[in-house]
Amino acid sequence: MTRIPQNRTRVEPRPSFLPWMLAIAVAALALAIVTGQANAAGSGSGGSDDSSSSYSSTAMSKSMRKAAALINTEDYTGALSYLETEIAADPDNADAWNLTGFASRKLGDYTRSEAAYDRALAINPKHKGALEYKGELYLTLGNLEGAEQMLARLSKSCYFNCAEKKQLTAAIEAYKQAN
Repeated sequence: MTRIPQNRTRVEPRPSFLPWMLAIAVAALALAIVTGQANAAGSGSGGSDDSSSSYSSTAMSKSMRKAAALINTEDYTGALSYLETEIAADPDNADAWNLTGFASRKLGDYTRSEAAYDRALAINPKHKGALEYKGELYLTLGNLEGAEQMLARLSKSCYFNCAEKKQLTAAIEAYKQAN
């Protein structure tokens, strides 16, 4: 039996906080995945109609970064050349197809725009940016029903604070008020 000296206080072992920290980390990761924050580039989080998106620039290739920068300055023709380079290198890049659709729509090439959104959605049926932007394309073409179908699909993919859903909802409401 071990004796404790009289002048020392016995210290009880503290409970380990590791299980709690691990549980909190797992919960935070799960929340990030559900809200689409864990992989912004892969999720295709589109921004407002006046910007390219909120893609993570660290996960993008040089061509994608240049295309996004050109879209932000409204140089859609210049952006398309970089997007074509990206698609040639990675034909299954849903983000590149989505931005191709966006830039084409802004240039008034609605046939190319719809084909690009369709390709993005064939690669990733839950691509939030492509769902939002295709809905906006439908509004441009006067197809309210198509826009509402995109919103319904987006609602199934978006949880909590989804910017794409808010943008498309606002665009649909504005369309209804104007027509």
